[in-house]
Amino acid sequence: MWPHSDLLFLRQLRGKDSQGEEVIKPYTPTTLDSDVGYFELVIKMYPQGRMSHHFREMREGDYMAVKGPKGRFKYQPGEVRAFGMLAGGSGITPMFQVTRAILENPIDKTQVHLIYANVTYEDILLKDEIDSLAKNYPHRFKVYYVLNNPPEVWNGGVGFVSKEMIQAHLPAPASDIRILRCGPPPMNKAMAAHLDALGYTSEMQFQF
Repeated sequence: MWPHSDLLFLRQLRGKDSQGEEVIKPYTPTTLDSDVGYFELVIKMYPQGRMSHHFREMREGDYMAVKGPKGRFKYQPGEVRAFGMLAGGSGITPMFQVTRAILENPIDKTQVHLIYANVTYEDILLKDEIDSLAKNYPHRFKVYYVLNNPPEVWNGGVGFVSKEMIQAHLPAPASDIRILRCGPPPMNKAMAAHLDALGYTSEMQFQF
């Protein structure tokens, strides 16, 4: 299966909201194309979310309409020296998929640096899996967590992701690096402004 250029496979899921109206929403699997026969999704449930309602109503054994894959992120092993990643909330899912694909490919030596922002510690998705990657690939993968409301004992970042955090934890601007970002629209906008101010060109940036 290696090397492969299509790391990101979006799936469109179809359901019904609390009013019975159809909802179609894309999700990024956390599994890879090499995981044959199934795919896994990380779903963040919202009290008023239209698709969240559908998932709350589902029971084990139920079927769901799925369309895809589509919206692929193109990448070849060794294409860049390092990736810097800026993720917020459920925006971690494409980052996790790309990171897994890179680290688990025995011929890919690309470095990955992730800044992952959330409101509280409990909001951190896939933390055990991310920490396991950091432990298993200590020389290739680094993660820095940022929380708006951290617990009393916390050694990560506090507040919003700043230019200083990006400078400290992501690779510096260069022709052989790429910065990926995925999060809520306000975060994406703020991160784009930080990256531009720090000298990252548009060619060095990609937003999911």
